[in-house]
Amino acid sequence: MAEEAFQGDLEKTEEPTPKRREEARKQGQFAKSRNLIPAATLMAIAVVLRFGGAELVGRLERCVVGFFSAAGSMKQVESDDVFHLSLQASLVLAPVLLPFFFAVVMAGLGSGFLQSGFVLASEPLRFDFVRINPIAGFRRLFSVDAVVELVKAILFIGGLGWLGGGYIYAHIPALVSLTNMGIADMAAYASHEGAVLSLWVIAAMAALAGLDYLFQHWRTDKRLRMSRQEIKQEMREQEGDPLLKAQLKSIRQKLARRRMMADVAKADVVITNPTELAVALSYRAAEMSAPRVLGKGAGYIAQKIREVAREKSIPVVENKPLAQLLHRQVDVGQEIPADLYRAVAEVLAYVYRLRRGPGTASNRSEGIQP
Repeated sequence: MAEEAFQGDLEKTEEPTPKRREEARKQGQFAKSRNLIPAATLMAIAVVLRFGGAELVGRLERCVVGFFSAAGSMKQVESDDVFHLSLQASLVLAPVLLPFFFAVVMAGLGSGFLQSGFVLASEPLRFDFVRINPIAGFRRLFSVDAVVELVKAILFIGGLGWLGGGYIYAHIPALVSLTNMGIADMAAYASHEGAVLSLWVIAAMAALAGLDYLFQHWRTDKRLRMSRQEIKQEMREQEGDPLLKAQLKSIRQKLARRRMMADVAKADVVITNPTELAVALSYRAAEMSAPRVLGKGAGYIAQKIREVAREKSIPVVENKPLAQLLHRQVDVGQEIPADLYRAVAEVLAYVYRLRRGPGTASNRSEGIQP
């Protein structure tokens, strides 16, 4: 049974914790599909062509006409002429080409952001000799990951090829009839059918990319799975080692008791239960608005408080109800509540009478009753 439990701790059967996921993201390990970026890019280009294609064709026509007009002149073309023609063509095409470039860039960035969000992963950019090691590269070439990627690429290309080939095969009669059409009709048909085929291809690419992303998400979660031992270790790192926390707590308690015992030596009276509880009180009219608890404790701590009281000749008064109320309601360093003023005042008045009256030293012993 012990070996089975140990084996279960080693097996990665648990879901990754948020901390594990965040560390993996910083290292560039998150679900992402490489096929989604080309699909988004083609979609952006299709949208731009839909609304700006006519303008682009018109400007290209102007450039072609300008180049052929210049080429048909008898003037010898020099390098400066080529530069000026290129500059003019750039100025003509720039207003329509810039939206294409902007759409492509935004589609690439947007599709990447939708998959992973904003991540500053520096780990993939760090130099690693293993990446340029031929032996390691040869192993990666024939690894399971490489085989999976190859199968996905074959399915991706095969699926798009089947879709495009099937669409063209279904329109062979219409393509044959193009020979009897004019140029304008042929251009209109090619434009319409090309747009429809492009939309089918883009939709297929988006669907395949979505399936690939789901697969990558499942695969990433499987890689990040943790064993029970790893989860326990992570909890220890986050919350601290229980043994160390217990040791630190013990040290803090010892230091707090030492400080409290030093304050107990300044008390005016110690009220006891008589043996289970002990509460040390002090009152300075010029410094305090009410008597203050300098120390309290039960059992061993109460015994230590009584020992300090005997060493410093502090009166010890037995008052069970008052000791219980003070121990339960007032923390160390706090002043007593108003409902205990009268009871504590009677005790302090009794202590002050002892100090002023004869035989005070003999009366300062444990078990004095007011």
